[in-house]
Amino acid sequence: MSWVVSRSRFKRDINKLPSHLKQQWLKQQEATSLPTFKGFFPERLPRSQQKTRFEAGITEGDLAYVTEGKHKGKVAEVLAYSPEFDSVSLANISTKKLLPKPFWPEGQTSHVYDFPDYIPRSKVRVVGKSKEEGRISYIVAEEVVMGKPYYDDRYKRWIPERYIKHHDYLLPWPTPAKINEGDLSTPENIATERTFEFNTIGKSSIPKQLVNQLRNPYSKYKKRVLDGLQVAKLHGPEMPLTIEQKIWLAKEAEKPKKKLYPLSEEVREFIGSKMAEHMNKIESPELRHHLETLSNVKIPDFEKTSKMIEETKNEEDLANKESQN
Repeated sequence: MSWVVSRSRFKRDINKLPSHLKQQWLKQQEATSLPTFKGFFPERLPRSQQKTRFEAGITEGDLAYVTEGKHKGKVAEVLAYSPEFDSVSLANISTKKLLPKPFWPEGQTSHVYDFPDYIPRSKVRVVGKSKEEGRISYIVAEEVVMGKPYYDDRYKRWIPERYIKHHDYLLPWPTPAKINEGDLSTPENIATERTFEFNTIGKSSIPKQLVNQLRNPYSKYKKRVLDGLQVAKLHGPEMPLTIEQKIWLAKEAEKPKKKLYPLSEEVREFIGSKMAEHMNKIESPELRHHLETLSNVKIPDFEKTSKMIEETKNEEDLANKESQN
């Protein structure tokens, strides 16, 4: 087993996080992602609704027929199935996106990168092959059902048989891609060798005489009542303000309210001409699309500044009306 295959064990699995932390993590990812990537990924499914590739009836190496969307009618090879999104990525069906240089894969020489589109599983159908009299014909499965499991030596696991619903036609699973062995790879006979014994709750490896020494039956952490010291630690006292802090707050309160005014017409025309001059120099359609998408993003600081300008204008209009009266 090589490091390339096993390194996924060390990645953060957001499905193991509590629901509130998971939502917070997704919001942070959405806030820091590029505008052209927003809406690119489908909605994540809860862990309870996710399926494996064998339960979904489609896996890498299958042929798939697209039934809906802008790619309707295309037949392409499945690159990957994503349980998180219940979607598949197909070969030669991609969208050009701008990728920051720190995220470039090995061999990448441009900011423009072709990302495979995520197509929902409900919008693709598995395509099977049949060979009769030297001719190859393709069969589109409207729906796939699973049969009895069998051990597949190619996958080194038990997987179910796959049939077309209402037809006695077996859809064989594709041959998995061969993993290139590297310097850190472990031979198969060593990786599959059993070197441990599984202990159940009924058969513990710890002698009964040592249980009370390892687990204190009189531990204070087994009590469900908090004492006064523990409650005081949970609700600590509020720290009083220092003299310097009080002086600083008093000075801040005495300062006049900051006023912002809109830009003049001359400044707006100058900025607009510079932006138009820069846009006319851009020849890449992907970069132009990225900048147009970026211009439609709402920035909280800009909205806050616009609100302050509007408040200043309303205050001056109200002061002018009072002076006229």
